[in-house]
Order: sequence, then C-alpha cells, then structure tokens
Amino acid sequence: MRLEEKLGQGGRMLFSLEFFPPKTEQGLANLYDRIERLGRLGPGFVAVTWGAGGATAQRTLEVCSACQGVFGLETVMHLTCTNMDRRKVDEALDGALAAGVRAIL
Repeated sequence: MRLEEKLGQGGRMLFSLEFFPPKTEQGLANLYDRIERLGRLGPGFVAVTWGAGGATAQRTLEVCSACQGVFGLETVMHLTCTNMDRRKVDEALDGALAAGVRAIL
C-alpha cells in the first residue's frame, strides 16, 4: 500500500522509523540488521536522511533501495537540495525512481 493511501486511512495510527546512512561497510551491515529487526514491528514507513550537499547521496540511495526492495518497507527519501546543483538533484531523483522510491521529502 502506498504511503498516501496509508496516511489517508482514518483512525489508524502509524509510526515511522528514520535512518541515517552510515559511513562504513560495517556500519551498513549493522544498519541492515537493525532495519530487518525493526521492520518486523510494522512501521507505516521508514525515512532515510540525505547529507547536506549530497554528502551521503550514494549511501542514501543504497539504503532506500534496500528498504524498499529487500525489506519491503515503504520508504521516504529525504532529499536536501541545499548547495546542490540541478544535475545532482536530477541524478538523485533518477536514483530514487530506479530504486522504486516514490515518496520524497
């Protein structure tokens, strides 16, 4: 069920989880372990943050793709456009589309 459909259901309480992409491969493995365990709690969606200026751009897209595709969690990608040129924003949006992420904040 898409996020807007979940939010449109009256009387149903949702909760979300937010993740920040780690810098190391070990941190990524640890995050994926936690996402798998926390995903069992049934969040309405998960959000993945975006570093200022796109500092974590590739890792954000990687985590979004895993949350959406591997873990089956509706995913919101935070996209911070501050200090980013249009080309980088377009690349980020293309990456989200390729990952199946349709909800972008």
